Amino acid sequence: MQNLIPAAISFLVLLLAPFFAYGQDKDPLQLYPDNYKMIFENDRVRVLDFKLKKGAKENAHMHPAHVAHVITGFKIRFTFADGKTAIRETKNGDVLFSEAVIHASENIGDTDAHGILVEMKTTDAKKLAAINPADPNLLSTVTFITGKEGKEEELKRELLALSAPTRAEPGNIQYDLYQSPNKKNEFMRLEVWKSAQALEDHKATPHIKASFEKREKQGWKTQIIPWKRVAEDVK
Repeated sequence: MQNLIPAAISFLVLLLAPFFAYGQDKDPLQLYPDNYKMIFENDRVRVLDFKLKKGAKENAHMHPAHVAHVITGFKIRFTFADGKTAIRETKNGDVLFSEAVIHASENIGDTDAHGILVEMKTTDAKKLAAINPADPNLLSTVTFITGKEGKEEELKRELLALSAPTRAEPGNIQYDLYQSPNKKNEFMRLEVWKSAQALEDHKATPHIKASFEKREKQGWKTQIIPWKRVAEDVK
C-alpha cells in the first residue's frame, strides 16, 4: 500500500486542480469574452458559443464536464495542468465529451474554430464553486481500502453504497472512489471536507460506522491520510 501513496498525491493534485482553479478566475467566459458567448443557462447547464480564430491562443482556463458540438472543424493544441500536450482535430458536426479539465489552447489549424459547449452543473461542481480554496479550514484526505483478492466486487458495492449519503452530508465537498487497474482489490477515495470537524462528523454517521464494522469483520484494511493545502503567500 505504501507504494500507492506517491502516485496518489500526484493524482490528488490533478483531480482537485479544477476545484482550485475555479476560485482563481479561470472561467473562460470572463477571461475571453470575445471567444465565449453565453446563450443559455439554468441550474443544470451553461451553454456557450465558442470561437477561436486561426493562430489564436488562450492561456490556462477551466471547463467543467461538458459536451461540445463542432460547427466548424478545427485543429487545436491543448496544454494541460501537468504540462502535457495533445492535438485534437475535428470536422464539422462532431460531438465530443470531456470531463472537467484545465488547459491552454492554440488554434494551429487552417480554420477559425467554432462550436457550442454544453457545460454540466453537477451538485459537486456547484459545491466546489461555492468554496474558497484558500480557506484554511479545508481538509483533503486520501483513503486507501484494501480487500481480499477475488472478492473485490463485494468491497466495491460496499464502498459505492456510501457515496450518496456521504455527499449529502453538509460538511462534504467531494467524495470520489477509484480502483487500481492492476490490483482490483485496492481502492482509493479522494475526499474534500469543509473542516477537520466535518470529517470527524462523517466518521460518526451511522452509514460509516456500519461500514467500518463490516470492514473489520471482512478483513478489509482502511488507511486515511489527511492533507492541508499549502498557502502560496508564505514568505
